[in-house]
Amino acid sequence: MVEAAIRFELEKILPGYLKTCRWFGGKARKLAGISIEQVLNLRSKFSQRNFELLVLKIKYQSGKSEEYLLPVTEIPSAENIPEKGIITKTNRGFLIDAIYDEDFRKEIFSLLFHSEIVKQKSGSIIFERGIGFSEEGFSPHIPSRVLDADQSNSSIIYDERYFLKLYRKLFRETNPDVEMVKFLSEKALFTHIPAFAGTFYRKKTSGVPITFGMMQQKVEAVKDVWSLCGDYLNEFLHSLKEEKMVIPKASIEQALFLGTRTAEMHLALAGDSVDAAFAPEKFNDNYCDWLLNNCDSLLKKRLRLTKDCYSSLDEEGRTLSKFFFSNQPKIREFFFLIRKKNLPGLRTRIHGDYHLGQLLFTGSDYVILDFEGEPESSIAERKIKHSPLKDVAGMLRSFHYAVSAKLYFSEESKNFSGEKIESAVTGWYEEVSTKFMKSYWETMSTGQILSENKRENEFLLQFHLLEKAIYELGYELNSRPAWVKIPLKGIQHVLSQIT
Repeated sequence: MVEAAIRFELEKILPGYLKTCRWFGGKARKLAGISIEQVLNLRSKFSQRNFELLVLKIKYQSGKSEEYLLPVTEIPSAENIPEKGIITKTNRGFLIDAIYDEDFRKEIFSLLFHSEIVKQKSGSIIFERGIGFSEEGFSPHIPSRVLDADQSNSSIIYDERYFLKLYRKLFRETNPDVEMVKFLSEKALFTHIPAFAGTFYRKKTSGVPITFGMMQQKVEAVKDVWSLCGDYLNEFLHSLKEEKMVIPKASIEQALFLGTRTAEMHLALAGDSVDAAFAPEKFNDNYCDWLLNNCDSLLKKRLRLTKDCYSSLDEEGRTLSKFFFSNQPKIREFFFLIRKKNLPGLRTRIHGDYHLGQLLFTGSDYVILDFEGEPESSIAERKIKHSPLKDVAGMLRSFHYAVSAKLYFSEESKNFSGEKIESAVTGWYEEVSTKFMKSYWETMSTGQILSENKRENEFLLQFHLLEKAIYELGYELNSRPAWVKIPLKGIQHVLSQIT
Protein backbone atom coordinates (compact mmCIF):
# COMPACT_ATOMS: atom_id res chain seq x y z
CA MET A 1 0.00 0.00 0.00
CA VAL A 2 2.69 2.51 0.99
CA GLU A 3 4.88 1.57 -1.97
CA ALA A 4 8.13 3.38 -2.68
CA ALA A 5 6.34 5.30 -5.43
CA ILE A 6 3.99 7.06 -3.01
CA ARG A 7 6.18 6.95 0.09
CA PHE A 8 8.20 9.96 -1.05
CA GLU A 9 5.01 11.92 -1.80
CA LEU A 10 3.48 10.88 1.51
CA GLU A 11 6.46 12.15 3.49
CA LYS A 12 5.95 15.56 1.83
CA ILE A 13 2.23 15.56 2.69
CA LEU A 14 2.58 14.47 6.31
CA PRO A 15 3.80 17.80 7.80
CA GLY A 16 0.61 19.52 6.71
CA TYR A 17 -1.58 16.61 7.73
CA LEU A 18 -0.08 16.19 11.20
CA LYS A 19 -0.69 19.83 12.02
CA THR A 20 -4.43 19.10 11.69
CA CYS A 21 -4.23 16.20 14.18
CA ARG A 22 -5.04 16.98 17.82
CA TRP A 23 -2.83 14.08 18.95
CA PHE A 24 0.29 15.52 17.32
CA GLY A 25 2.17 17.37 20.06
CA GLY A 26 4.80 19.09 17.91
CA LYS A 27 2.65 21.81 16.33
CA ALA A 28 4.43 24.62 18.14
CA ARG A 29 7.92 23.37 17.18
CA LYS A 30 9.65 24.06 13.87
CA LEU A 31 9.84 20.90 11.77
CA ALA A 32 13.06 19.83 10.08
CA GLY A 33 11.49 16.84 8.36
CA ILE A 34 9.30 13.74 8.66
CA SER A 35 10.30 10.27 7.55
CA ILE A 36 8.55 6.90 7.62
CA GLU A 37 10.91 4.86 9.79
CA GLN A 38 8.99 1.59 9.81
CA VAL A 39 6.07 0.02 7.95
CA LEU A 40 4.41 -2.81 9.88
CA ASN A 41 1.83 -4.99 8.17
CA LEU A 42 -1.50 -6.43 9.27
CA ARG A 43 -3.91 -8.37 7.08
CA SER A 44 -7.59 -8.63 7.92
CA LYS A 45 -8.99 -12.13 8.51
CA PHE A 46 -12.42 -10.82 7.71
CA SER A 47 -11.97 -8.93 4.44
CA GLN A 48 -8.41 -9.90 3.35
CA ARG A 49 -7.58 -6.21 3.25
CA ASN A 50 -4.17 -4.83 4.20
CA PHE A 51 -3.41 -2.34 6.94
CA GLU A 52 -0.10 -0.75 7.77
CA LEU A 53 1.18 0.76 10.97
CA LEU A 54 3.53 3.60 10.08
CA VAL A 55 6.12 4.65 12.62
CA LEU A 56 6.91 8.27 11.78
CA LYS A 57 10.12 9.96 12.86
CA ILE A 58 9.60 13.67 13.43
CA LYS A 59 12.73 15.81 13.33
CA TYR A 60 12.73 19.35 14.67
CA GLN A 61 15.07 22.24 14.05
CA SER A 62 16.01 22.13 17.72
CA GLY A 63 15.57 19.54 20.43
CA LYS A 64 15.10 15.80 20.31
CA SER A 65 13.21 14.03 17.53
CA GLU A 66 10.01 12.12 18.30
CA GLU A 67 8.19 9.07 16.95
CA TYR A 68 4.47 8.82 16.26
CA LEU A 69 2.16 5.99 15.24
CA LEU A 70 -0.11 6.38 12.20
CA PRO A 71 -2.12 3.31 11.08
CA VAL A 72 -3.21 3.62 7.45
CA THR A 73 -5.32 1.85 4.87
CA GLU A 74 -6.48 2.60 1.35
CA ILE A 75 -10.18 2.68 0.47
CA PRO A 76 -11.98 3.42 -2.82
CA SER A 77 -14.37 5.99 -1.34
CA ALA A 78 -14.09 8.31 1.66
CA GLU A 79 -17.81 8.98 1.85
CA ASN A 80 -18.17 7.97 5.50
CA ILE A 81 -14.74 9.11 6.68
CA PRO A 82 -14.44 12.36 8.69
CA GLU A 83 -12.26 15.00 7.08
CA LYS A 84 -9.62 14.68 9.83
CA GLY A 85 -9.20 11.00 8.91
CA ILE A 86 -8.39 11.56 5.23
CA ILE A 87 -4.64 11.79 4.63
CA THR A 88 -4.46 12.10 0.85
CA LYS A 89 -6.10 11.07 -2.42
CA THR A 90 -4.45 8.24 -4.38
CA ASN A 91 -4.84 6.68 -7.82
CA ARG A 92 -7.05 3.98 -6.30
CA GLY A 93 -9.03 6.10 -3.90
CA PHE A 94 -8.01 7.56 -0.54
CA LEU A 95 -5.34 6.88 2.05
CA ILE A 96 -6.93 7.28 5.48
CA ASP A 97 -6.11 6.96 9.16
CA ALA A 98 -7.13 3.33 9.66
CA ILE A 99 -8.87 3.89 12.98
CA TYR A 100 -11.80 5.20 10.92
CA ASP A 101 -12.02 1.87 9.06
CA GLU A 102 -14.35 -0.68 10.69
CA ASP A 103 -12.38 -3.68 9.40
CA PHE A 104 -9.20 -2.34 11.01
CA ARG A 105 -10.92 -1.83 14.36
CA LYS A 106 -12.38 -5.34 14.13
CA GLU A 107 -8.98 -6.85 13.32
CA ILE A 108 -7.29 -5.22 16.33
CA PHE A 109 -10.06 -6.50 18.60
CA SER A 110 -9.73 -10.05 17.25
CA LEU A 111 -5.93 -10.06 17.58
CA LEU A 112 -6.18 -8.93 21.20
CA PHE A 113 -8.87 -11.48 22.09
CA HIS A 114 -6.82 -14.35 20.66
CA SER A 115 -3.45 -13.05 21.99
CA GLU A 116 -1.91 -13.40 18.55
CA ILE A 117 1.63 -12.70 17.39
CA VAL A 118 1.98 -11.11 13.96
CA LYS A 119 5.47 -11.61 12.56
CA GLN A 120 7.20 -8.82 10.68
CA LYS A 121 10.41 -8.65 8.65
CA SER A 122 12.13 -7.69 11.87
CA GLY A 123 10.49 -8.85 15.09
CA SER A 124 6.77 -9.12 15.73
CA ILE A 125 3.69 -7.25 16.85
CA ILE A 126 2.53 -8.98 20.01
CA PHE A 127 -1.12 -8.82 21.08
CA GLU A 128 -1.64 -9.70 24.73
CA ARG A 129 -5.05 -10.36 26.24
CA GLY A 130 -5.74 -9.18 29.81
CA ILE A 131 -7.83 -10.25 32.78
CA GLY A 132 -10.58 -7.78 31.95
CA PHE A 133 -11.38 -9.38 28.56
CA SER A 134 -14.27 -11.81 29.09
CA GLU A 135 -14.55 -15.17 27.31
CA GLU A 136 -17.78 -13.93 25.75
CA GLY A 137 -16.05 -10.77 24.60
CA PHE A 138 -15.40 -11.69 20.96
CA SER A 139 -17.75 -11.56 18.02
CA PRO A 140 -16.82 -11.19 14.34
CA HIS A 141 -19.58 -8.58 14.17
CA ILE A 142 -18.50 -6.55 17.20
CA PRO A 143 -19.73 -2.93 16.85
CA SER A 144 -17.14 -0.21 17.35
CA ARG A 145 -16.82 3.54 17.15
CA VAL A 146 -14.09 6.17 17.38
CA LEU A 147 -14.56 8.72 20.14
CA ASP A 148 -15.18 12.15 18.66
CA ALA A 149 -13.29 14.02 21.37
CA ASP A 150 -9.83 15.00 20.18
CA GLN A 151 -7.14 13.86 22.61
CA SER A 152 -3.39 13.28 22.75
CA ASN A 153 -4.17 9.62 22.00
CA SER A 154 -6.98 8.07 19.96
CA SER A 155 -9.81 6.10 21.56
CA ILE A 156 -12.03 3.34 20.20
CA ILE A 157 -15.11 1.95 21.97
CA TYR A 158 -16.10 -1.69 21.34
CA ASP A 159 -19.66 -2.83 22.01
CA GLU A 160 -19.87 -0.13 24.72
CA ARG A 161 -17.91 -2.59 26.91
CA TYR A 162 -14.26 -2.02 26.04
CA PHE A 163 -12.13 1.08 25.62
CA LEU A 164 -9.03 0.93 23.41
CA LYS A 165 -6.44 3.69 23.75
CA LEU A 166 -4.14 3.94 20.73
CA TYR A 167 -0.92 5.67 21.77
CA ARG A 168 0.14 8.14 19.09
CA LYS A 169 3.43 9.36 20.55
CA LEU A 170 5.74 6.38 20.91
CA PHE A 171 8.47 5.67 23.43
CA ARG A 172 11.16 3.02 23.31
CA GLU A 173 10.03 1.57 26.62
CA THR A 174 6.85 -0.08 27.85
CA ASN A 175 4.32 2.68 28.43
CA PRO A 176 3.85 3.19 32.21
CA ASP A 177 0.09 3.34 31.67
CA VAL A 178 0.15 -0.31 30.60
CA GLU A 179 2.53 -1.37 33.37
CA MET A 180 0.46 0.28 36.08
CA VAL A 181 -2.98 -0.80 34.90
CA LYS A 182 -1.84 -4.38 34.30
CA PHE A 183 -0.19 -4.55 37.73
CA LEU A 184 -3.16 -3.06 39.56
CA SER A 185 -5.65 -5.32 37.74
CA GLU A 186 -3.79 -8.63 37.70
CA LYS A 187 -1.44 -8.56 40.71
CA ALA A 188 -2.85 -6.06 43.20
CA LEU A 189 -6.47 -6.89 42.26
CA PHE A 190 -7.34 -3.22 42.70
CA THR A 191 -10.90 -2.78 41.46
CA HIS A 192 -11.18 1.01 41.34
CA ILE A 193 -9.73 1.34 37.84
CA PRO A 194 -11.09 0.15 34.47
CA ALA A 195 -9.76 -3.43 34.37
CA PHE A 196 -6.86 -4.27 32.06
CA ALA A 197 -8.18 -6.05 28.95
CA GLY A 198 -5.07 -6.16 26.76
CA THR A 199 -2.17 -4.42 25.08
CA PHE A 200 -0.22 -4.65 21.83
CA TYR A 201 3.34 -3.68 21.13
CA ARG A 202 6.26 -4.03 18.74
CA LYS A 203 8.99 -6.39 19.90
CA LYS A 204 12.26 -6.90 18.05
CA THR A 205 14.63 -9.76 18.75
CA SER A 206 16.70 -7.28 20.77
CA GLY A 207 15.73 -4.04 22.42
CA VAL A 208 12.78 -2.87 24.50
CA PRO A 209 9.15 -3.16 23.36
CA ILE A 210 7.34 -0.13 21.94
CA THR A 211 3.76 0.10 23.19
CA PHE A 212 1.10 0.82 20.55
CA GLY A 213 -2.12 0.51 22.52
CA MET A 214 -4.01 -0.68 25.58
CA MET A 215 -7.56 -1.89 26.07
CA GLN A 216 -9.55 -1.65 29.30
CA GLN A 217 -13.09 -2.32 30.35
CA LYS A 218 -15.32 0.67 29.68
CA VAL A 219 -16.74 2.37 32.75
CA GLU A 220 -20.27 3.74 32.86
CA ALA A 221 -19.84 7.07 34.57
CA VAL A 222 -22.02 10.02 35.47
CA LYS A 223 -19.21 12.53 34.87
CA ASP A 224 -15.57 13.21 35.64
CA VAL A 225 -14.82 14.30 39.20
CA TRP A 226 -13.52 17.75 38.18
CA SER A 227 -16.98 18.51 36.74
CA LEU A 228 -18.70 16.98 39.77
CA CYS A 229 -16.61 19.11 42.11
CA GLY A 230 -17.62 22.11 40.00
CA ASP A 231 -21.29 21.28 40.57
CA TYR A 232 -20.74 21.29 44.33
CA LEU A 233 -18.88 24.57 44.04
CA ASN A 234 -21.87 26.10 42.25
CA GLU A 235 -23.85 25.38 45.42
CA PHE A 236 -21.08 26.99 47.48
CA LEU A 237 -21.09 30.04 45.20
CA HIS A 238 -24.85 30.35 45.65
CA SER A 239 -24.42 30.44 49.43
CA LEU A 240 -21.88 33.25 49.07
CA LYS A 241 -24.34 35.29 47.04
CA GLU A 242 -26.72 35.01 49.98
CA GLU A 243 -23.99 36.38 52.28
CA LYS A 244 -23.31 32.97 53.82
CA MET A 245 -20.35 30.67 53.46
CA VAL A 246 -21.76 27.17 53.66
CA ILE A 247 -19.47 24.43 52.36
CA PRO A 248 -21.78 21.82 50.81
CA LYS A 249 -22.02 18.49 52.57
CA ALA A 250 -21.40 16.83 49.20
CA SER A 251 -17.96 18.53 48.95
CA ILE A 252 -16.99 17.15 52.35
CA GLU A 253 -18.23 13.65 51.53
CA GLN A 254 -16.41 13.72 48.19
CA ALA A 255 -13.13 14.72 49.86
CA LEU A 256 -13.43 11.96 52.49
CA PHE A 257 -14.22 9.34 49.86
CA LEU A 258 -11.37 10.47 47.58
CA GLY A 259 -8.93 10.37 50.48
CA THR A 260 -9.82 6.75 51.12
CA ARG A 261 -9.65 5.67 47.47
CA THR A 262 -6.33 7.49 46.99
CA ALA A 263 -4.78 5.71 49.97
CA GLU A 264 -6.13 2.36 48.77
CA MET A 265 -4.48 2.93 45.39
CA HIS A 266 -1.17 3.71 47.10
CA LEU A 267 -1.37 0.63 49.32
CA ALA A 268 -2.09 -1.50 46.23
CA LEU A 269 0.91 -0.05 44.40
CA ALA A 270 3.14 -0.86 47.39
CA GLY A 271 1.93 -4.42 47.87
CA ASP A 272 4.53 -6.36 45.87
CA SER A 273 7.98 -6.90 47.32
CA VAL A 274 9.12 -9.28 44.53
CA ASP A 275 8.52 -7.41 41.25
CA ALA A 276 11.47 -5.00 40.99
CA ALA A 277 9.39 -2.52 39.00
CA PHE A 278 6.92 -2.16 41.89
CA ALA A 279 8.75 -3.19 45.06
CA PRO A 280 8.93 -0.27 47.55
CA GLU A 281 12.36 1.28 48.06
CA LYS A 282 13.95 3.41 50.76
CA PHE A 283 14.99 7.01 50.28
CA ASN A 284 18.68 7.26 49.43
CA ASP A 285 21.26 9.89 48.49
CA ASN A 286 21.00 9.18 44.74
CA TYR A 287 17.25 9.74 44.71
CA CYS A 288 17.43 12.87 46.86
CA ASP A 289 20.17 14.31 44.63
CA TRP A 290 18.07 13.58 41.53
CA LEU A 291 14.97 15.14 43.08
CA LEU A 292 16.86 18.25 44.17
CA ASN A 293 18.44 18.68 40.72
CA ASN A 294 15.08 18.16 39.05
CA CYS A 295 13.38 20.79 41.24
CA ASP A 296 16.25 23.24 40.79
CA SER A 297 16.04 22.85 37.01
CA LEU A 298 12.25 23.29 37.12
CA LEU A 299 12.59 26.44 39.22
CA LYS A 300 15.13 27.97 36.82
CA LYS A 301 12.88 27.29 33.82
CA ARG A 302 9.80 28.78 35.50
CA LEU A 303 11.68 31.86 36.71
CA ARG A 304 12.98 32.47 33.20
CA LEU A 305 9.54 31.92 31.65
CA THR A 306 7.85 34.20 34.19
CA LYS A 307 10.33 36.97 33.42
CA ASP A 308 9.78 36.52 29.68
CA CYS A 309 5.99 36.73 30.11
CA TYR A 310 5.95 39.38 32.84
CA SER A 311 4.87 42.28 30.60
CA SER A 312 1.79 40.36 29.41
CA LEU A 313 0.45 39.71 32.92
CA ASP A 314 -2.24 41.75 34.66
CA GLU A 315 -1.48 43.82 37.76
CA GLU A 316 -2.16 41.01 40.23
CA GLY A 317 -0.11 38.58 38.16
CA ARG A 318 2.84 40.97 38.20
CA THR A 319 2.59 41.52 41.96
CA LEU A 320 2.55 37.77 42.60
CA SER A 321 5.41 37.28 40.13
CA LYS A 322 7.52 39.79 42.07
CA PHE A 323 6.85 37.74 45.21
CA PHE A 324 8.00 34.64 43.34
CA PHE A 325 11.18 36.37 42.14
CA SER A 326 12.07 37.75 45.56
CA ASN A 327 11.51 34.42 47.31
CA GLN A 328 13.60 32.22 45.03
CA PRO A 329 16.38 31.94 47.67
CA LYS A 330 13.83 30.68 50.20
CA ILE A 331 12.46 28.18 47.68
CA ARG A 332 15.94 26.86 46.90
CA GLU A 333 16.78 26.66 50.59
CA PHE A 334 13.63 24.64 51.26
CA PHE A 335 14.23 22.29 48.33
CA PHE A 336 17.82 21.77 49.54
CA LEU A 337 16.51 20.31 52.80
CA ILE A 338 15.70 17.08 50.92
CA ARG A 339 19.42 16.27 51.13
CA LYS A 340 19.60 16.90 54.88
CA LYS A 341 16.49 15.06 56.04
CA ASN A 342 16.45 11.53 57.38
CA LEU A 343 13.39 10.20 55.56
CA PRO A 344 12.38 6.79 56.96
CA GLY A 345 9.32 6.31 54.72
CA LEU A 346 9.28 4.31 51.48
CA ARG A 347 9.15 5.26 47.83
CA THR A 348 6.75 3.46 45.49
CA ARG A 349 5.34 3.73 41.99
CA ILE A 350 2.66 6.42 41.98
CA HIS A 351 0.00 7.70 39.61
CA GLY A 352 2.23 10.64 38.70
CA ASP A 353 -0.37 13.03 37.26
CA TYR A 354 -3.07 12.81 39.89
CA HIS A 355 -5.89 15.35 39.87
CA LEU A 356 -9.69 15.58 39.85
CA GLY A 357 -9.87 15.20 36.07
CA GLN A 358 -8.26 11.75 36.32
CA LEU A 359 -11.24 10.21 38.07
CA LEU A 360 -14.76 9.29 37.04
CA PHE A 361 -17.84 9.16 39.27
CA THR A 362 -20.05 6.13 38.62
CA GLY A 363 -22.95 7.36 40.73
CA SER A 364 -21.79 5.50 43.81
CA ASP A 365 -17.99 5.30 43.61
CA TYR A 366 -14.84 6.68 42.00
CA VAL A 367 -12.72 5.11 39.26
CA ILE A 368 -9.13 6.23 38.68
CA LEU A 369 -7.85 6.74 35.11
CA ASP A 370 -4.75 7.51 33.05
CA PHE A 371 -1.53 6.25 34.62
CA GLU A 372 0.76 7.62 31.88
CA GLY A 373 2.39 10.09 34.28
CA GLU A 374 3.47 13.72 34.05
CA PRO A 375 3.45 14.91 30.41
CA GLU A 376 6.70 16.89 30.61
CA SER A 377 8.66 13.94 32.03
CA SER A 378 10.46 11.26 30.07
CA ILE A 379 9.16 7.68 30.24
CA ALA A 380 12.10 6.69 32.45
CA GLU A 381 11.34 9.58 34.82
CA ARG A 382 7.69 8.58 35.02
CA LYS A 383 8.72 5.18 36.38
CA ILE A 384 10.84 6.58 39.22
CA LYS A 385 9.50 5.69 42.65
CA HIS A 386 8.44 8.60 44.85
CA SER A 387 6.69 9.19 48.13
CA PRO A 388 2.94 8.64 47.58
CA LEU A 389 2.59 12.15 49.02
CA LYS A 390 3.57 13.46 45.57
CA ASP A 391 0.18 12.21 44.32
CA VAL A 392 -1.51 13.66 47.40
CA ALA A 393 0.02 17.05 46.59
CA GLY A 394 -1.37 16.77 43.07
CA MET A 395 -4.89 16.23 44.39
CA LEU A 396 -4.64 19.06 46.93
CA ARG A 397 -3.46 21.39 44.17
CA SER A 398 -6.42 20.23 42.08
CA PHE A 399 -8.81 21.16 44.92
CA HIS A 400 -7.19 24.59 45.04
CA TYR A 401 -7.54 24.94 41.28
CA ALA A 402 -11.21 23.96 41.36
CA VAL A 403 -12.29 26.53 43.94
CA SER A 404 -9.98 29.25 42.58
CA ALA A 405 -11.17 28.86 38.98
CA LYS A 406 -14.79 28.93 40.11
CA LEU A 407 -14.50 32.03 42.30
CA TYR A 408 -11.94 34.04 40.35
CA PHE A 409 -13.48 33.66 36.92
CA SER A 410 -17.26 33.06 37.33
CA GLU A 411 -19.77 35.66 36.25
CA GLU A 412 -21.59 35.11 39.54
CA SER A 413 -18.59 36.26 41.58
CA LYS A 414 -17.50 39.27 39.53
CA ASN A 415 -19.20 41.70 41.95
CA PHE A 416 -17.64 40.14 45.05
CA SER A 417 -14.85 42.03 46.76
CA GLY A 418 -11.36 40.64 46.48
CA GLU A 419 -11.32 40.08 50.23
CA LYS A 420 -14.55 38.06 50.12
CA ILE A 421 -13.26 35.89 47.27
CA GLU A 422 -9.96 35.16 49.00
CA SER A 423 -11.71 34.33 52.26
CA ALA A 424 -14.08 31.95 50.45
CA VAL A 425 -11.27 30.26 48.49
CA THR A 426 -9.24 29.73 51.64
CA GLY A 427 -12.22 28.55 53.69
CA TRP A 428 -13.39 25.96 51.14
CA TYR A 429 -9.90 24.72 50.31
CA GLU A 430 -8.80 24.30 53.92
CA GLU A 431 -11.96 22.46 54.95
CA VAL A 432 -11.99 20.11 51.96
CA SER A 433 -8.24 19.46 52.14
CA THR A 434 -8.43 18.69 55.85
CA LYS A 435 -11.18 16.12 55.28
CA PHE A 436 -9.29 14.55 52.37
CA MET A 437 -6.14 14.23 54.45
CA LYS A 438 -8.04 12.86 57.46
CA SER A 439 -9.36 9.86 55.53
CA TYR A 440 -6.07 9.46 53.64
CA TRP A 441 -3.97 9.26 56.83
CA GLU A 442 -6.44 6.86 58.43
CA THR A 443 -6.40 4.46 55.50
CA MET A 444 -2.62 4.66 54.97
CA SER A 445 -2.05 3.82 58.64
CA THR A 446 -2.88 0.19 57.81
CA GLY A 447 0.31 -0.03 55.73
CA GLN A 448 3.95 0.74 56.45
CA ILE A 449 4.71 3.08 53.57
CA LEU A 450 4.69 6.52 55.14
CA SER A 451 6.89 7.51 58.03
CA GLU A 452 5.52 7.41 61.57
CA ASN A 453 7.15 10.80 62.01
CA LYS A 454 4.42 13.32 61.20
CA ARG A 455 6.93 16.15 60.76
CA GLU A 456 8.75 14.23 58.01
CA ASN A 457 5.46 13.48 56.26
CA GLU A 458 4.48 17.14 56.48
CA PHE A 459 7.84 18.17 55.02
CA LEU A 460 7.42 15.82 52.03
CA LEU A 461 3.87 17.02 51.45
CA GLN A 462 4.89 20.69 51.46
CA PHE A 463 7.91 19.87 49.29
CA HIS A 464 5.72 18.29 46.61
CA LEU A 465 3.05 20.98 46.91
CA LEU A 466 5.67 23.61 46.15
CA GLU A 467 7.13 21.53 43.32
CA LYS A 468 3.65 21.04 41.81
CA ALA A 469 2.66 24.70 42.01
CA ILE A 470 5.91 25.72 40.29
CA TYR A 471 5.29 23.08 37.61
CA GLU A 472 1.73 24.38 37.03
CA LEU A 473 3.05 27.90 36.48
CA GLY A 474 4.57 26.85 33.16
CA TYR A 475 1.26 25.65 31.74
CA GLU A 476 -0.57 28.83 32.72
CA LEU A 477 2.11 31.15 31.35
CA ASN A 478 2.03 29.30 28.03
CA SER A 479 -1.73 28.79 27.76
CA ARG A 480 -3.76 30.97 30.16
CA PRO A 481 -1.80 33.97 31.48
CA ALA A 482 -4.89 35.21 33.33
CA TRP A 483 -4.73 32.07 35.47
CA VAL A 484 -1.13 32.47 36.67
CA LYS A 485 -2.37 33.76 39.98
CA ILE A 486 -3.63 30.27 40.89
CA PRO A 487 -0.21 28.53 40.92
CA LEU A 488 1.50 31.71 42.17
CA LYS A 489 -0.89 31.83 45.13
CA GLY A 490 -0.17 28.14 45.64
CA ILE A 491 3.55 28.95 45.88
CA GLN A 492 2.77 31.81 48.25
CA HIS A 493 0.66 29.53 50.47
CA VAL A 494 3.37 26.86 50.80
CA LEU A 495 6.00 29.47 51.66
CA SER A 496 3.71 30.82 54.39
CA GLN A 497 3.43 27.30 55.83
CA ILE A 498 7.16 26.62 55.99
CA THR A 499 8.18 29.92 57.60
